[in-house]
Amino acid sequence: MKRKTTSLFLGICLVLVAGATSPAFARSTTAYNSFKVWMADKGQFKATYSCLTESFGAVVNQCAFPVSLLFDVPVDTEGSHSFTVQNYFDGSDADNTFTCQAYAYNGVGGIVNGDTISFTTPGQSLSATVTVAGASSAQLICKDIPEGGGVANINWNP
Repeated sequence: MKRKTTSLFLGICLVLVAGATSPAFARSTTAYNSFKVWMADKGQFKATYSCLTESFGAVVNQCAFPVSLLFDVPVDTEGSHSFTVQNYFDGSDADNTFTCQAYAYNGVGGIVNGDTISFTTPGQSLSATVTVAGASSAQLICKDIPEGGGVANINWNP
């Protein structure tokens, strides 16, 4: 019995130590895994999905027009949440010049605008923060991504 109690105690200690040393960002996703087209013209909607491609997890705009993308970023608690976004690592500065903004929604018409981040060169890693109230949700919208540009990765604290 003593051996089982000791093993259980050591297991609980291991879980506590692992939780105490967890990284600041507990969630991460590739952009291609989590995007939806946002506010596309009805005539371009199907065409938009067919010209968005994947490159090492990044969603890349290969359309002949700028696209806006929405990313689902689930949060578990109320309070301040930080989202670190990495834009596409290839292409020119012009291809990778666009903005992303964090938002919180309460489900009954209320919105909280979070920080806006502005990408100007390929391969940047920038952070936006938004305050989420109880029973609210969050999302990240990247607007007017030019042809050849894209979003690679998103990390956040849930």
